[in-house]
Amino acid sequence: MRKGRMKDFADRLLFLFAYPLIFLFSFLSPQWAVRIGKWLGRLAFVVDARHRRISLTNLRAAFPDLPASQRWSLAMKAFENLGKTLMEIPGLARQGREKIQGRVRYAGPSREEWIRARRQGGALLLTGHIGNWELMALVFGWEEEADLSFVARPLDNPYFDRWLSRLRTRSGNRMITKKGALRGIRQALREGHFVGLLMDQGTTGRDGVFVDFFGHLAGSSVALAFLAGRFDVPVHPVYILRDASGPGHTVHIGPAIPVVRTGRKKQDILENTQRFQKALEEIIRRDPEQWFWMHRRWKKSPTVSYEKRKK
Repeated sequence: MRKGRMKDFADRLLFLFAYPLIFLFSFLSPQWAVRIGKWLGRLAFVVDARHRRISLTNLRAAFPDLPASQRWSLAMKAFENLGKTLMEIPGLARQGREKIQGRVRYAGPSREEWIRARRQGGALLLTGHIGNWELMALVFGWEEEADLSFVARPLDNPYFDRWLSRLRTRSGNRMITKKGALRGIRQALREGHFVGLLMDQGTTGRDGVFVDFFGHLAGSSVALAFLAGRFDVPVHPVYILRDASGPGHTVHIGPAIPVVRTGRKKQDILENTQRFQKALEEIIRRDPEQWFWMHRRWKKSPTVSYEKRKK
């Protein structure tokens, strides 16, 4: 009981210290948020040795033929992109709808195709931590033809989680808690929603299977493959990329990924998980500096090893 109270006190204290900065950053223009975020990302690349090493290990696994200098540059740019994303997020809680939507354009299926998918029972959206993924979810909620629900794990700090949840649902999106998500997903699809899932994180144990990802076995979530087999709806890859201009972004909506439904559950889940991870790999290869390379994507892989954490 005492441990729980101490954690709550620490969580509350951290939020109280951080919130004035979040509030202050929310007044930054998109242009200044991107500029400051870029330099903060560079600073993090220098001082955060642990995540820098993880990023370089991942890039060596994914692009073994690239010179070390280019992998170093890619890693630094990935940190810069993360810095830009984090600095843009506070402003999304304050800026007006028109201002936010004005920075985002779309590439992919027409409005009519989205409406048809909605009338036929919605769709599952495959996405990852690419570009500014929080911005993508927010603007989707304001599109008249695309009601969005998404699955998310609550943040460990409940005070930050409440703040971020208010932001994520500001445009009418529906959040589905990861634990026990099946009921919420079923209801959302019945209502014709698009249901988004982030599928690019390393997952092992009963919730994951090992499939090929950039030429190495990687533990990958089976959640989307299970849902694709359970519900007869299309699966579309959706992602956002930052424009060269800085504050501008483009949401890319890909054609439906062919889903195997033979009735052999385990084989179908394995095959479809591989297809989804291949689609993510192709997206990341187009603009690798905008992916989140800082996590141990190939943990427990037989061909990729990370430095052990110092105790």
